[in-house]
Amino acid sequence: MSDSVGTTERKKYLDAAKGWGILMVVFGHITKLGNPIDIWFGAYKLAVFYFVSGYLLAMRQSFRKMSTGEYIKKHAKSLLIPYFGYSAFVMIYNVIVGIMKWKSTTDIVKRFLLQAYMTFSFRGISALWFLPTLFLAQVLFIFVIKSRKELKVLAAVGTAVFTWYASVYFFPMLKQMYEGSTYKIISYPLLALSKGIVGFGFVGMGYLFYFAVLHIKQKHLKGIVGIVASIAIYLLAQRNGGVDLNLMGLGKSQIMFWFNGALGSAGTILLFEYLENWCKMEFLSFCGKNSLIIMATHGTLGFKGLVINGWKSMYTLSNVAGLRYYLECTGILAELMLIECGVIAVVKNCFPWLEGKPFRKKER
Repeated sequence: MSDSVGTTERKKYLDAAKGWGILMVVFGHITKLGNPIDIWFGAYKLAVFYFVSGYLLAMRQSFRKMSTGEYIKKHAKSLLIPYFGYSAFVMIYNVIVGIMKWKSTTDIVKRFLLQAYMTFSFRGISALWFLPTLFLAQVLFIFVIKSRKELKVLAAVGTAVFTWYASVYFFPMLKQMYEGSTYKIISYPLLALSKGIVGFGFVGMGYLFYFAVLHIKQKHLKGIVGIVASIAIYLLAQRNGGVDLNLMGLGKSQIMFWFNGALGSAGTILLFEYLENWCKMEFLSFCGKNSLIIMATHGTLGFKGLVINGWKSMYTLSNVAGLRYYLECTGILAELMLIECGVIAVVKNCFPWLEGKPFRKKER
């Protein structure tokens, strides 16, 4: 496949990179925070989605053929319609579960209103928060890439300064000033905006990275760099500590946060581009193509908890990080992904708009 600018072909190695990213996300929701593997994955498991988005924007340049309004409308359909659709499903599901559990009407209504506010503030229910932040990141990028050079430089510097201030000072201060419902009302939309700005930073890095490696034709060199980057990111991630982008927890060092996210994402793309010559990577590509569905459903409808509790009752789940613990978590991941394969089939055949696609016309 050609890597020429303007191509619209799907790149299997990019789908595989997103597939690896979503597996890291789901694995991180299974494991307990603080173990070395989770810290390693946390350093770049979400950055890779923003990074690949920027890489694809550079590769295809399709946004240059659209007005800003057309671009926003296109991505609103592909990201925001699924976001609100899944959120509606989750809220209705939780109301039904609440009724089945004989919870009071007050508790059911309170939860419904909270989740409604989380949805419309773009805070998102569970992992659904990622969809509007990706939308915000892409929209910000389009505004900046079509602007003057001076504004591009200002946006790059401003993103780094804003992220540092928000994570180190603003949100910790906000949490001290307000408690409970007041903190949620104020912080939810601000968290969504902040994560969108962080995502914008990685989209920009992915965009620039495409041009940086465009003329490197030595596939073995890309493979070596990818392997070295993957090893290096494990060691660097341990130094920066746990990263939780959902709550704007970016580790001990802002510089390491950005560096680790970019290095891990770039290394993943290069490694899978090399591996594409040796194996088909069908499963990873499948996960990447359907990462939106997996992201939106693995935790919101209780599948993750169902599999974890089922695994505990049938087998065991160690409380100590080690080889046994990671193998057990991998087993849980495998079972959860089997469920997700069924969910993906249902969405594709019955609710295509939940993956940002129009309804198919019925064949006569």
